[in-house]
Amino acid sequence: MGEVNSMERLLQDFRAGAWKQAEFEKRAMGYLLENPHRFSLKTLHPEDRIDFISFYFPRFRKAVELYRDTGHSFDAYIHRSIQFALRDYKEEEQLNHEEERRLWHQSEVACGREPETDLVQESNQSYANEDTAIIIRNPRQVLLLALKSYRYISPDFSRRIARALEIEPYKLEQWIQEIRIKRAKIDERIDVLQNEVQLCYIKKLRYEQQLTNNDLEDLAKTKLEWRAARNLQRLENLSVRLEKIKKSASNQILAEVLQIPKGTVDANLFALKQKYLAQQQLYN
Repeated sequence: MGEVNSMERLLQDFRAGAWKQAEFEKRAMGYLLENPHRFSLKTLHPEDRIDFISFYFPRFRKAVELYRDTGHSFDAYIHRSIQFALRDYKEEEQLNHEEERRLWHQSEVACGREPETDLVQESNQSYANEDTAIIIRNPRQVLLLALKSYRYISPDFSRRIARALEIEPYKLEQWIQEIRIKRAKIDERIDVLQNEVQLCYIKKLRYEQQLTNNDLEDLAKTKLEWRAARNLQRLENLSVRLEKIKKSASNQILAEVLQIPKGTVDANLFALKQKYLAQQQLYN
C-alpha cells in the first residue's frame, strides 16, 4: 500500500501481526499528530490537538474493532470518525469552559470580590514581556499548579508567572507567602531531613573512597566497613522519612489561601492530572 494510505497500511501490518496493539495505537496516534492536514485537524491549536487525540483515543479503538474493508479505505473511515468526534469534543470543551467560569466566578462572588479585578482575568491578549509573548490557555490550572509547587518557585519565576497570568506580581507573592506560613513546620522538617540526607550521602562517598585503599589494616578496614554500613542504613531511613512527607501544598490550603471552595481546586487539578495521564498513555 502506498504512502497515501498510511493509516490503512498501519492497520494491515497490525492485523498481520507485525505489532502488538499498544505499539499499533502509539504509531497511529503519532501519525494523526504528524499529519493533521489529512484529518481536518489543522483548525485546532497544536496544544488542543493533543487534547483532542486523548479525547478521541477510545473512539479510535472502537473504530479499529468495527472497521471492515468494504470499499472505503481505513484513512477515509478514520477521517469521518474524527469529524464526528471533533463536533462532540468542541461541544464538551465549551460546556467545560462555561462550567469552569461559572464555578470560579461564583466562588469570587461568595467571597465578596469583583471577578474582573481579582485572581485570573479572562483575556485574549498575550502579555508582551522582555522575552516573548505568552498565551496561557488554562490560567486557573497554571495558577493552582504554581501555588501547589510553591517550594520550587523563585521570586523571579513568580514575577514571570504573574505577568503571564496577567495578575499583579505582589498578589502571587502574597499567596505563596501565606502558603509558606501555613506549612512552615512541615517545610522546616523537610529542610532538616534534606540536609541530613545530603550529609549522609557525602559520608557515603567518603567511606567508599577510603575503602578503596589497599594499604588499610584489617582492623581499620573492618571499622570503616561498619561505619559505612551504619551510615548507609541511616541514609536509607532518612530518605524513606523524607519521601513520606508531602512536598506540595494540599488542595485544602490552596482553597483557604485563594478563598474559594475546595471543590473548585479539586476539579481543576483533577482535570490537569487526567490530561497528563492521557498524554502519558499516548506517548508511552
